[in-house]
Amino acid sequence: MTPRRRGPVEPDAAERDAVDHGRPGAVGFTTDRRRRPQRKPLPQDIASQVETSIQVGRYVVGMRLPPERELCVRMGASRNVLREALRILETRGVVEIRHGVGTFIAQNPASERAQIPIEVRLRRATFPVDEVMVVRRAIECAVVEVAARARDETDLEALRELLDHATRCMVEGDVETYIDLDIKFHEFLGTCTHNRLLEDIQGELTKATLSVRSIASETSDAMRAAIDFHGEILDALTRGDGEAARAAMVMHLLDARARLVAALVAGEERGNGRQP
Repeated sequence: MTPRRRGPVEPDAAERDAVDHGRPGAVGFTTDRRRRPQRKPLPQDIASQVETSIQVGRYVVGMRLPPERELCVRMGASRNVLREALRILETRGVVEIRHGVGTFIAQNPASERAQIPIEVRLRRATFPVDEVMVVRRAIECAVVEVAARARDETDLEALRELLDHATRCMVEGDVETYIDLDIKFHEFLGTCTHNRLLEDIQGELTKATLSVRSIASETSDAMRAAIDFHGEILDALTRGDGEAARAAMVMHLLDARARLVAALVAGEERGNGRQP
């Protein structure tokens, strides 16, 4: 006798409930990794893809990259991620962004292998206040402008932590720790450029002007002003606004100069004769 063929077995209520809640081993549940959603590319991933395309000759120096929409589709990235990647490449000098025109290949990343020796060294000497502040303005304004394009979320989080810690020290009256954090904030701005030479120059400049920073941070009013300016710089970096970051740094240094001169004059009147 030929056995009767049974139709498909319908899952019972318990099995359907297991499927709905995604429990392993239930009817219709799969642990196949290939079905898991893929991780969305990060800006650094997209930047690496573009660099690879340049190295293999798909894009050559002087060539304009395809429009944003086409690149987004080709690389599976959102416009925000793509634009962040292009900012990273611009900071490295790989591409040149011409607003209203397009993005052009500026150099082949392979050229980064060509290294030149650079030695950064500052001799100890006494300089007029204005000379010191002119140098700080020239270098630190350039640093924050580059940092606005090159910084990543890890950089921003580190700056926020430094600023929050400095604010607590100001409230608690811990001047010594506050000054140390103020120095670290300026040093880390150099790190945010992701340019080793700028980072080294910013670090050397910060250390060289340690006494100047100490004199200009002796009052709670001076500390509060510096924290406010640091907050404005951080906000500009978060927005990726280089011009705003530069403007905030200019105002910060002008304020610091005025406070430094006032402190030095007051010290001379008291007979201390302090010099930066």
